[in-house]
Amino acid sequence: MAKVTKVKYFTPEKLALINPKNLEYYEKYLKSNIIKNKEVKDTTYYVYQNFMNHFLVYLAEEWDNIDLYSQEFFDNAIDIMEGYMNFCQDVLQNNKKVINTKISTVSSFYAWSVKRKLIDYHPFQGKIERMKGANDERITKDYFLAEEQIEIISKELEENPIFDIQDRILFHLALDSGNRVGAISKLTLSSLDLENGLFENIREKRGKRVEVVFDEKCKEYIKQWLEMRKEMDNLEIDALFIVKYGGTYKPMAYGTIQNRARKIGKIIGIDDFHMHCFRKSSIDRVMKLTNDIQIAKEHANHKSTDTTLLYIKPKSKTEIREKLRELKNKKKQKEEIN
Repeated sequence: MAKVTKVKYFTPEKLALINPKNLEYYEKYLKSNIIKNKEVKDTTYYVYQNFMNHFLVYLAEEWDNIDLYSQEFFDNAIDIMEGYMNFCQDVLQNNKKVINTKISTVSSFYAWSVKRKLIDYHPFQGKIERMKGANDERITKDYFLAEEQIEIISKELEENPIFDIQDRILFHLALDSGNRVGAISKLTLSSLDLENGLFENIREKRGKRVEVVFDEKCKEYIKQWLEMRKEMDNLEIDALFIVKYGGTYKPMAYGTIQNRARKIGKIIGIDDFHMHCFRKSSIDRVMKLTNDIQIAKEHANHKSTDTTLLYIKPKSKTEIREKLRELKNKKKQKEEIN
């Protein structure tokens, strides 16, 4: 049995942040279900209510208290739910069984809302892989790429014909920018400023507009890709990443981008690699390069450095020991000089 780690996170102050409207929506759902199942009011539904509060606190802190029934929620549902999964795993230290139950809690609310005709459709049903069966592979540990691994992947993407130029662009763009997959999946040709190495005004979380930057190597790949696109769709599809389906070119789907990331991870023997690993690796690299948490926070588009710290790879005991030795030697040398 997996060890359960308890994290005291949901303080009264945090619960007070919840959007009252969202609480009202969920209370209607609870009352409707408790009428039919009064015997589990203080057990099963008590747990569900707590788990829903966890989700609502997450929305308050990370999505500016977005309304559960708003179009913005529906437009960003996949990003929201996958972000919540990462939050449950990284911040709350929940195990897979608990995460699965939490996602089911939110999903059940939306299924009920569809039946009550409060909404037209379930915003993420069938669109995310949850913690059931094969979906256990969906919520995995996040990997931080070492520089040696980055070099191995870069070389393999160049030399192995099973990878194409879009794989190379995706790899370098994700590492250079550190942006969320939600932003990278929305990149358009019309937002591209090739000369200055960025995509402008890309919609990310809660309607926030961000820049997605890239370095020279990625810039060269994008140039090549634009030339290739002239022969493919004549640059008519306003999307950076495209696929051909049914004889027609279309923007690449979110899931396809995740699948490409997984295929890239297999180069270094990681079967459960995903786009969030690129983001964490990018933020960790910035921190190591600058040793400045504020710069890392801004690179990550985080509101708080507390969040950014979760994206920094913890030092091993060996690394700490070597650092302490280094500091001791420096102190000793300084004393000898004096």
